[in-house]
Amino acid sequence: MTESNILTPQQVSMANEAEPHEVLLAIHKRVVDTEKLMIQYRTHAQNMDVEVGMLKERIEKLEGIQNNEGEV
Repeated sequence: MTESNILTPQQVSMANEAEPHEVLLAIHKRVVDTEKLMIQYRTHAQNMDVEVGMLKERIEKLEGIQNNEGEV
């Protein structure tokens, strides 16, 4: 195995010395961790979308109040 930007030299060395099933388990763990992060990012993005929608509604409401005060 050669060095890459994804693995540190220590990880490459460990992979060279590891049994095939150990390498597969490590890859599986990394995939599962990545999937968990993707779920967290998606949830965060959904929360931010809701928050932006709420802020837009608040701005519209405040602009409406400002327009009503300007007409009076």
